[in-house]
Amino acid sequence: MNRFDRVTSILLLLQTRSVVTARFLSDHFNVSERTIYRDIRTLENAGVPIGAEAGVGYFLERGYRLPPVCFTLDEAASLLLGEKLLVSSLDANSLQDFKQALNKIRAVINSSDKDYLSAFDADIEVLPTGSHFPIDNINQHDQNESAPAVINKNNSREDYSPKTQGGVSHSGDRWLRECRSALLHRQVIEIDYIALSSHRDTKRHIEPIGLFYYSWHWHLIAWCRLRESYRDFRLDRILSFSPQPEQFSRHSRLTLQQYLNEQPGREELQEVELLFGPEAARFVGEQRYMFGFIDEKRQQDGVKMRFLTPVPEYMARWLLQYTDDVEVISGDSIKKALQRFSAQLSTHWSGK
Repeated sequence: MNRFDRVTSILLLLQTRSVVTARFLSDHFNVSERTIYRDIRTLENAGVPIGAEAGVGYFLERGYRLPPVCFTLDEAASLLLGEKLLVSSLDANSLQDFKQALNKIRAVINSSDKDYLSAFDADIEVLPTGSHFPIDNINQHDQNESAPAVINKNNSREDYSPKTQGGVSHSGDRWLRECRSALLHRQVIEIDYIALSSHRDTKRHIEPIGLFYYSWHWHLIAWCRLRESYRDFRLDRILSFSPQPEQFSRHSRLTLQQYLNEQPGREELQEVELLFGPEAARFVGEQRYMFGFIDEKRQQDGVKMRFLTPVPEYMARWLLQYTDDVEVISGDSIKKALQRFSAQLSTHWSGK
């Protein structure tokens, strides 16, 4: 951050807090306290009435206000991303308040940016946290990269990662800001990408059509010129990201919604109801979100949980660890898979 932006940001922070310390500001901007003292002096020389109290911190004199500040397109786009992620985690009233605040921001951004922001809104899709899309087939170890972008005929995805199995993985997604800019300007991107199927990185030129959040990661959906088809690129598998001067026409490619609607299996979610015993329920924890968890209800004999899952076999393998401390209330496919896997385990270990 250059000095001008930092000084401006300090002034904004002073408006949002009653008191701020030099230590807080130096940590926030990752600069020395001596640098903060110089920045404060710059603001004072510019006529900003900053008060200071030894051992307490800096504050703006009562009654001082900055004129309204316009949001940049990047700032507004970041808030739009936030709105998409909050849909599945906020109550209806809080979400409505957030949407109203975002509409006020839309009203004050430059008119030329409003069209870009509206277009960007259609370029983002978020599934509830932990949802899997499309169907992941854990039996397919050697995945065929020449198959369609997200699902091939064997129901496997090019970049499925086992990192997310058995617990919550904290996303190492990068390039979100760069992706936003590329989508807004319809830029061709050169990336180095590591596909799970080969564990080798390849250089590709892609035409991005949207950002899609599912299975705890952001994915960039794009037309891949190397493969000559649409591909699903998980952001944390992109090693380098270089926007090119070349642009492509918005109408030459599918929209994100058109692409998602064409994928088989999107609506093939199965509702499963399970009863975990008190002991098993203690260990389910965050793992449940990896299998389409919806809600839970505590009962005298345990905890009843509902799920929407696209892959019963995937979920059944997870449930095996709870042995007889979980009961399938509804979901015949889960029950059959558990019976089959249990028989296989019995045969396997009885011969040892």
